[in-house]
Amino acid sequence: MKNIITSTFCLLVTLGAFAQLPEYVISNEWETANQAKTEKLMNDWKNLILEMDENAPRTFLLTEMDGNSVYFSQAFESLADFEAWEKNFNENLRPEVLAKFREMNGENAFEGTDTEFVMSHVFKMRPDLSYVPEGMNLMEELPKHTYRRHVTVDIGWGERSAFEEIQKKQIQNDIKLNNKYITLMLEPVFGGTESGDYVMVILGESRAAYFNGLDQRMKKRNADSEWKAMRDAPIGTWIEEESLMITY
Repeated sequence: MKNIITSTFCLLVTLGAFAQLPEYVISNEWETANQAKTEKLMNDWKNLILEMDENAPRTFLLTEMDGNSVYFSQAFESLADFEAWEKNFNENLRPEVLAKFREMNGENAFEGTDTEFVMSHVFKMRPDLSYVPEGMNLMEELPKHTYRRHVTVDIGWGERSAFEEIQKKQIQNDIKLNNKYITLMLEPVFGGTESGDYVMVILGESRAAYFNGLDQRMKKRNADSEWKAMRDAPIGTWIEEESLMITY
């Protein structure tokens, strides 16, 4: 009974931490031969949206550290909110934003960058499978943690419930071990990686800080019998991993 009460309390704390975080993330993936210039131009576009639209959603860039991709991303409470915002932006604000962007960067700003649109991705936040330590203000911490490790997980047929259950147990085990870090679990609605059922987003203040923290966490985990039992009976396969930096 005590374990049930403790688990329920931790779940309520976690869900409360996510109360201010929108439920859906829309991410447009671009590939480019000049990542630095493309990132700068997309950041200009992002900033103009935030400056000129008082109802702008949370908007940010994700830049791949070991590749050539840039993701222009926005977060919404619902897909209906996204559709309504996009319609209003395209009909009423886009011409003004575009004019200002061209004033800043010229008529053919992306010329020579070989920037190409790849696809759109839609993800749904899963607070019940995410972890924010008790007492941590997520909205204050997000801008401090600019490194993102994205791990895409493939789940076998009929194993989704088992994966979610073990994810919750691993979070409880980390709470027991006093491992403090932030993990956001996303579920693809559209797009994503082929065969990818979940995307774990683990945050760090930098890539070095993230892996230093991971090393400390793993020392505690590898000395814990409950963790080792879960490690030795894995559910799901890591099929893709990306290191990215976020710009708000």
